[in-house]
Amino acid sequence: MKITPISGTHNKLCSQLRSLKLRAQREKSGLFLIEGVKLINEAFAKGVHVKDIVVSQSFLSSGLGSCNLNKLTSISVIEDGRFKELASTDTPVGIVAIGEIPEHSINEVFVGTSPLVVVLEAIQDPGNLGVLIRTAAASDATGIILTKGTVDPYNPKTVRASAGAVFSLPIVANISTEEARAATKEHNLVLLACDPTGKTPFWETDLTVPTALAFGNEGQGLSSGLLSQADKVVSIPMSKMSESLNVAVAAGVILFSAVQQRFYKT
Repeated sequence: MKITPISGTHNKLCSQLRSLKLRAQREKSGLFLIEGVKLINEAFAKGVHVKDIVVSQSFLSSGLGSCNLNKLTSISVIEDGRFKELASTDTPVGIVAIGEIPEHSINEVFVGTSPLVVVLEAIQDPGNLGVLIRTAAASDATGIILTKGTVDPYNPKTVRASAGAVFSLPIVANISTEEARAATKEHNLVLLACDPTGKTPFWETDLTVPTALAFGNEGQGLSSGLLSQADKVVSIPMSKMSESLNVAVAAGVILFSAVQQRFYKT
């Protein structure tokens, strides 16, 4: 394995790593940050093209932890203090990589005989989005559509919160609500808007058919446009002591109801 020392943070690679903390640079370059051993190993396992890896001096000295050494053909090493300038976390573990953002078409989310697609409208918190992606992958969803105004799925915090699930299923971003609705209709999916205004409890809905589940902004919920385009609006009945659920929690409740209906029929 080739090891290349970096003497400072003003070289081209370090500048690129710092720039990828910004969405505009990620979208322009088609690249994103992958931080930590687990996520880098997961990226390798899921076929993500990892271009460059930088480690701190102490991380190299410790033996590179549990990194998949068979995948590491070359790394760059930098002193610990300067490494902290490259990572997006306050306490970095000592390894960061640059990966190529996977490219997916909207048609890729509609696979199988009964697709289960998650449509997310204007989700703002990168941690919420990461948990939503992780939950969608765990519940065997076939893909995710992110409408315009939703946080970048390759935001470093989103990638970490997804625990690598962002590499596991097709995600398409910057789609208009009209395009999302048209795509679900073209593929004969039932579009269910999940919103507190819904009169139908989610458990009274057949989730075994080809389905798109739409979840909205943390504060405002789904837009009137998407609500009006939905085939049905469903809700999660809850105690009067609570006004709402976190959007990632709400998605988990309904997605795993789909799991129960699809795979654990009684």
